[in-house]
Amino acid sequence: MIHRFGDEMGTIRIEADGAGDLSQVYGWFTRHRGGIVELDRGRTLAFGIPIVGARAVIVAVTLQDERRPGPQLGGVVRAISNRTTLEPVRLVFEGRSPTGLALDEAEAIATEILDIVSQRMTTGQLVERVA
Repeated sequence: MIHRFGDEMGTIRIEADGAGDLSQVYGWFTRHRGGIVELDRGRTLAFGIPIVGARAVIVAVTLQDERRPGPQLGGVVRAISNRTTLEPVRLVFEGRSPTGLALDEAEAIATEILDIVSQRMTTGQLVERVA
């Protein structure tokens, strides 16, 4: 289930159920820390260094589309653990579009980011690093 929250200040907040547990999320983000990964042709996602807490992992992300100047979307992805290890994490993207994407387009991209992270993390798929 995906929840979208936008506001008049341009802040985008998307929440979705993840498919793995907190240790899987942390491991995946750690393997991709400081890296740039290709989402699809022409779009890349840059990850910062993950920060881990008692029940959450937080990492900065920036989306770049080579067809448009500047970062299209920037913010953080948080993975929040549930009360038991049997339940998947909750993924949250919170950020803004520095280039002023329309709210619905920015929300769609943020949702796609969470979907891709969740899918690739649970399949163990490492994404190709690009320069």
